[in-house]
Amino acid sequence: MELIYTVTRRFGSKGQSLFEWPSSEGIAICSISNRNTVAFTSVTELDDVTGKTWKAHVFVADLNIPWETHLVMSHSEIINYLEWDVSGSKLLITDSNGEIQMWAMKDYLLNDWSCLTTASFPGEHILCAAWFHHGKKMALNIEKKDAFMYMEKFTPIRFGPSIRYFGGRPREGCLAISITGVVCVVILQSDGTTITSSESLGSLRSRLKVVDLCYGKNGDFLVAASDGVVSSAIQCYKVTLRLQQEKCVITSQALPSFYPNCYIITSGSAADKTCTRVTHLRFVIREAADAIVVCIAGNNDSIVELWELREKQIPLHKMFLSQSMDSKLKTVCWQHHASARTPSQVVALTTPRSSIYDSNPPPSYILAAYQDSTIKCFYRESLHLVCSITINPSACRLDEAGVTLPGSATLISDMQLTWTGCALLTIDSLSQLYLYRLSPITDPGGPVSPNYAVTLLEYCMMTGVDWWDILIGLKPGMNIEPFQVPRSKVSNVIILVIGMIESISDKMSDTFNRQPPALQQYYLSRFLAIKMTIYRCLSTGHFKAGDCYSLLMLNAIANCFKSVLRPTDLSSLDKGPAENLTAIMTSKQHSETTDVDKVILNFEKNKEFCVEPATLQSLQQLIQWVANFTLYLLASLPQQYHNMIRFPGGGLLADHKALSSLRELLVVIRFWGLIRHTCLPVFTKTSENLDVVSLLFKLLTRTLLCQGSEPDENLLDECCLLPSQVLVPKLYLATEAAGVTSPSLALNPLPLSFEYKCEPEFMQFTHEPIMLEGSIPAFQKYDIVRHIYMGSNPSIYKQCTRCSSVSMVKVSPKSSATRAWDQRWARACPCGGHWKLVKSST
Repeated sequence: MELIYTVTRRFGSKGQSLFEWPSSEGIAICSISNRNTVAFTSVTELDDVTGKTWKAHVFVADLNIPWETHLVMSHSEIINYLEWDVSGSKLLITDSNGEIQMWAMKDYLLNDWSCLTTASFPGEHILCAAWFHHGKKMALNIEKKDAFMYMEKFTPIRFGPSIRYFGGRPREGCLAISITGVVCVVILQSDGTTITSSESLGSLRSRLKVVDLCYGKNGDFLVAASDGVVSSAIQCYKVTLRLQQEKCVITSQALPSFYPNCYIITSGSAADKTCTRVTHLRFVIREAADAIVVCIAGNNDSIVELWELREKQIPLHKMFLSQSMDSKLKTVCWQHHASARTPSQVVALTTPRSSIYDSNPPPSYILAAYQDSTIKCFYRESLHLVCSITINPSACRLDEAGVTLPGSATLISDMQLTWTGCALLTIDSLSQLYLYRLSPITDPGGPVSPNYAVTLLEYCMMTGVDWWDILIGLKPGMNIEPFQVPRSKVSNVIILVIGMIESISDKMSDTFNRQPPALQQYYLSRFLAIKMTIYRCLSTGHFKAGDCYSLLMLNAIANCFKSVLRPTDLSSLDKGPAENLTAIMTSKQHSETTDVDKVILNFEKNKEFCVEPATLQSLQQLIQWVANFTLYLLASLPQQYHNMIRFPGGGLLADHKALSSLRELLVVIRFWGLIRHTCLPVFTKTSENLDVVSLLFKLLTRTLLCQGSEPDENLLDECCLLPSQVLVPKLYLATEAAGVTSPSLALNPLPLSFEYKCEPEFMQFTHEPIMLEGSIPAFQKYDIVRHIYMGSNPSIYKQCTRCSSVSMVKVSPKSSATRAWDQRWARACPCGGHWKLVKSST
């Protein structure tokens, strides 16, 4: 375990140094979503240095920029449980008075929240809660972990939704367990209303102290509960939900229970008095009910016990046997697996939410925090101690002048593992955060290998889980100045030394290119987004990051353009318009044609390429981007070839498929210009008679024909003249990295020290801009999604928390095509980052 960063708060000075801030355990809790955002509680606002805002507050933050927090809600009751849903956009909040609230991001903006619904179960102190399972799970097949095909390497696991709509679609809702043993259920309806229900967990109501639950494969919930007394059994239940006439029916079934092992072996002796209460219960995997971790505390020490559900044979008397029965009956029961004793009491316990491995039992870590500020990491097998660290939260108490304050030490309140298990987030009773990166689960205590990182990144690509926590475990290789090589290919203009990050990217690309074309097309955007963020971790990686963004956007625009094409006769066509377009452009007749108007002649009689004029006009900004990017590529070719200067996005000059796609789009743009002239791209040119689209098509075709050989001098000369004929606009290719996963992580010593509401200057990293000869930058904000300028100081916009790119909040769609385009990027930035709302101060 290695501490990556700490986020502290500032306190009042002078007479307020001994202010009575809470230091008892459990006063602050946290929860991490599958998009690596954290929700946590605080008894005051984080910038309050006097304690006047005493209340229960819930904040959220992106782990990439943890100093920038956003308030979700403030509450008068103690908030005792937080839980993210599987989409990472909804938050479940429960309090000590039986109130369950469901909050959701507005338009997927991290700092704009609204309450979906509130359900009240008066007097029921909620101990544990969970969202309904959505019925989807994918895991790595251990036997085929080295396979190249994704569908062999990753297999779907059969998992049932908790409650279904008609047709099998999963419903949204939550289940909670109260301190009096009541099961509380809240179901969200499609019309915004809710269905609530409650039922006793056991046959008799009893007071509970600690509870945990996990998901069953059939859609039910498995619950483990204890009243906190070591001499009482750990009770287990199966809770099943079903709807009958718009009413939720809750069925609870008792399962085998067990007594803590420390009570069994010391029963009747004086030693049992040292183990007095059960403090924590946790299923080892949230999606597997085969193992439970139990923490038992004494006066001066504590014991962590691991229990596993195993099959056991029970011999039967012959009077109960028949001819068809075996002499032994098979049943399942809890068996003690291992124990670990520590001379300090456990204050927090965490286990993985899920495992990426399809094995029994799956490998996992179990982490326990103790009262002496020690965190111990155990491996599931025999509770082997992997590592132990000690933190000093009291050393992080700073006054307004930045001086460390004296006072009592704070306690660790809660811990959470990220969804891939690569990082651990710890929060103390002052709501200060500590982020650690963990060693690979396949090699406890060892470094992250490229193969392990590639497996995790591919898992994120297949499942939709965010990959930020994987990046903080990667260490880039040493950067060496680029050197000159024979000018045989444009792609060899710049060569970077292949370190760990470059090796991971190459391995991912090699495996991805072996997949079937349909699978590549489906996962291409997410694959390029992962590669983009990997390259942005390097100080010289913004060139390849620009290549990935350009290819991502080019592919998205090509799909958008082809989606508006409609066949004239569905019954007579073997191929769609998009396939026909590719076939025409790759035919011998037109593959080497440099005159775009000759190619257009084949389209004039084909009505399937005709689109409504209103739709064409709504796509004008995307048409403009295609033309601008083609102009940018061709204008950079001479500098990349002669001067060995690399430009972001310039790597696509070596990509035959990308250049062919650009060539197809230019033909489509030219043809659409005949239908509506105003949809054509607009250029600032020196001669009014210059046909820019025709010129770009000619130069692009000649560049494509030079693939595999040196470009001829005439082509380079004509490309050199482009900036003098047409103004080359500046392109924004999302190459800048913000926050922790930037080159600043490798340039600064660990751990990084942050402070709430204060952006650190040492984390601000910008690349030296490289401008094309003749291009003029525009000092305005540029919409990275819609590709239009927003002005120098827009009043309101949204910004990415990972690359700082901006986009307009809402634009009235002009057509169904632009509506689909906007919805494609509504959930996240093209790089995969979160959107946040920004309002101008002027």
